[in-house]
Amino acid sequence: MASVWFIVTVLFCINQVLASYRDCSNLDNIKNCNECIRCGAHWCNNPHENRRCSLERFDNWCPNHQESLPYLTEVSEKGKILNPKYRVQTIHVGQEDEIEIIYQYKTGEPKVNFVANSTQKSNFIVSNSTSCSSGSCTTTLNTVPGSDFCENTGSTNEFFNVKLTVSDVDEEAVLKFHVPCACGCTEKVEKLSPTCNGRGDLSCGVCTCQDKWSGTFCDQPICDEKRGDVPCIDSSRSSVECFGNGVCGRCDKCECFTNRPGSRYFDRNDYCIDICTKTNECDECLIKPHLGKCHECHFPLYKQKYNESLTSSKDEYGRHMWIKCNDTINDCNIEYVVMRDDRGESYFMVTKNCDPKQEGQESAKVNLTVPILLGLVAVLAAASAVGYFVYKSRPPPVPLTDPMYTNIGAEDCTGENPLYKPPTSSFKNPTYGKW
Repeated sequence: MASVWFIVTVLFCINQVLASYRDCSNLDNIKNCNECIRCGAHWCNNPHENRRCSLERFDNWCPNHQESLPYLTEVSEKGKILNPKYRVQTIHVGQEDEIEIIYQYKTGEPKVNFVANSTQKSNFIVSNSTSCSSGSCTTTLNTVPGSDFCENTGSTNEFFNVKLTVSDVDEEAVLKFHVPCACGCTEKVEKLSPTCNGRGDLSCGVCTCQDKWSGTFCDQPICDEKRGDVPCIDSSRSSVECFGNGVCGRCDKCECFTNRPGSRYFDRNDYCIDICTKTNECDECLIKPHLGKCHECHFPLYKQKYNESLTSSKDEYGRHMWIKCNDTINDCNIEYVVMRDDRGESYFMVTKNCDPKQEGQESAKVNLTVPILLGLVAVLAAASAVGYFVYKSRPPPVPLTDPMYTNIGAEDCTGENPLYKPPTSSFKNPTYGKW
């Protein structure tokens, strides 16, 4: 009984000049799923896990969050001579796989040849060994995709194909190896995820942050520049940090409060300055009596007549639109309300002024007219109501058929007036009876 053994090891380098080297020496530095599996390791989708990429699957490592790589259903087909003559199966980077091809061969030592091609441009190791005994031979292929097999653009479905031929055998074996070079979770992206604080997209448990943000959860701002020696203070206008309307953030920029009166107008790009402070910078507009746009102000500012009903206006979040402010100009205390619209234009109405002419013009006369008219209308309405009530309450007239009328006789119609007195003198008209 004769036996023949020989081994051939081949390292296929397809376009090796264009291949890129992948450093898999420190898996702790790998921060995304694709690079992890391209190094032949396992990935954890839990962003709170310290070790995201690991060669070993420890019992307590990343429970319920390990990424499962895609698999193709294994297919095997037997030929007339070679078994199998066709094979499809999935292997991972760094995973060694073995396929045995069995065939009958009775003419001495078989010569085995194979050619290969790949959808990627890097290495794939194939070991070929053949043994024969009593006319039956077995060729064993050991395959291992290396860490440089996958390109940076590799997808979930990459392949390495091997075609094997045996001398004097009119049949060939085709072996197809499916190698995932990307994680399936990369196809699922949660835009502006809450996990990333709304500043990045979440995929495979990793936040891809927007510009000017970094960190595991996009919670660390990237500071382009600093404010200077005194951060968060506009020394030309105030000595208070962020005008007292915010706190100094990590990038030496003001982060404005959101729960204070008038906070809807705090300007985060201008040290959180409030609308009152900014309007007071245009004090000339506050003391001028005329209405309309104030051209002396460096921003759009308009004065309008005081209308108390407007001051209670609120936005869709229930915040007051008009903010109460005050300023002192030349020992004159001025109180007013101000608001800013979506176009950035500000409007103010003076509620109190030390100038009686302006105060009466802008406040008193406007407010008294309507109450007086309403009072007159109310008095007239009340008088009309009383008259109508008296009219409806009078006793009804007695009908003519009532016995009080039918029983009246002639004797009831005569009598002597006790107050009547006869005349004390008489005068005879000489002309009476001559005509």
